Amino acid sequence: MNSKLFNAGIALMATGGVGIVLAIILELQTHEPIYFLLMKITAGLFGIGGPLFGISIARKKKHH
Repeated sequence: MNSKLFNAGIALMATGGVGIVLAIILELQTHEPIYFLLMKITAGLFGIGGPLFGISIARKKKHH
């Protein structure tokens, strides 16, 4: 599986996962509410990446 959709899904999920962990660490250290926004944005990326990943797998299976 080497489609652009598959790679985009993996990249967005990885970025979202790293962003969520980073936001949680920064929030615990600084108690600043600005990181709530970062957490929401990266969770959104993770939420977009997952369906892209699933669609790319479904398309790959459909073509075979």
